[in-house]
Amino acid sequence: MASSSPLATVTDVQARTDAQLSPEQEARVAVLIADASALARQRVPDLPDPPPATTPGVICTAVLRALASPADGNTSETVGGHSRTAAHAGGGLYLTDDELDLLRPPVPAPRATFTIWTV
Repeated sequence: MASSSPLATVTDVQARTDAQLSPEQEARVAVLIADASALARQRVPDLPDPPPATTPGVICTAVLRALASPADGNTSETVGGHSRTAAHAGGGLYLTDDELDLLRPPVPAPRATFTIWTV
């Protein structure tokens, strides 16, 4: 996979939500996938090729989270009796530490060294 290839597809995102994406949302999702893919590669420079099987899910989660963020950048909003606060101060598109861990190559098993004492 080329390093600029998206790490997920619009179809992957659609499969992870009950809401039907409009053509406008699909276009935004494609841009967010490209941005999330670039962010993942920047934050995990040793991202394996091919990437781990967890990668599409991680990218889709970040995209869906960005779609759920208020479009105007507000961190909270209230409509009638309903109030919502963004869980991430920056809002928008980001990857959590746990998500980044899912993208990193597995840590090799430690090789133990030992000493045999003779008397």
